[in-house]
Amino acid sequence: MSSTPPFTIKRQRLFDQVAEHLEAMILSGEVGVGDALPSERELMERFGVGRPAVREALLWLNKKGLISVSAGERARVVEPDPTELLEHLSGATLLLASTPHGMQLFQQTRLFTEVALAREACRWTSSDDLKRLEQLLRENEAAGDDKEAFASTDDAFHFGIASLARNPLIDALYRSVLSVLQDQRHTSLQHRDALAAAFGCHSRIFDAIAARDADRAELEMRRHLTDVETYYWDVRGKPAPKPADHR
Repeated sequence: MSSTPPFTIKRQRLFDQVAEHLEAMILSGEVGVGDALPSERELMERFGVGRPAVREALLWLNKKGLISVSAGERARVVEPDPTELLEHLSGATLLLASTPHGMQLFQQTRLFTEVALAREACRWTSSDDLKRLEQLLRENEAAGDDKEAFASTDDAFHFGIASLARNPLIDALYRSVLSVLQDQRHTSLQHRDALAAAFGCHSRIFDAIAARDADRAELEMRRHLTDVETYYWDVRGKPAPKPADHR
């Protein structure tokens, strides 16, 4: 008769326990945005730990973006910043994107995100929004065959569409995905057909949004990003990885 293996007890360090308690205080609203945490001495007495454990806990919460720590002042709870939240993922995301499968995952994420944004833009966009988006389109056209300028204005046009959602988390997510796909952008633009095809797609996407034609906006954005992926793998001289089986 086999015996049940013993449970493995995870020994928490003191500062981990202090950090967890402080995080719970913040998430529960006991300490709100802008409020100061208790002083180091008060935290030492409250948790029965030494100063090193308290300071390590505060540094950890600062790294997580929950508090700000300044010399000579008590730590304060800060307003969450979506950009900072996503920046913590940058190292791991770049490593993932360095593999063919990882690159395909980011391409797929961009496709899903931008197709939805293009469709929704047909509902959100005001006349002033359209003027700004048209200006971005004209700047993209003016870049001509200058690949660096085209890449920059290409980004600006796509981000212009994303920003129509007026959602800082979407903005941060979109910037994060685009930063990871820098290699895709510059590689795909080396394809002989890329510049003309991209601007043509941008024009059709803009026309669809201006006409409030959600189906056409979705179709043109999907076609555009599929072309970009095709050009990327063509320039790399590799077939695109086969999609994972989701069944």
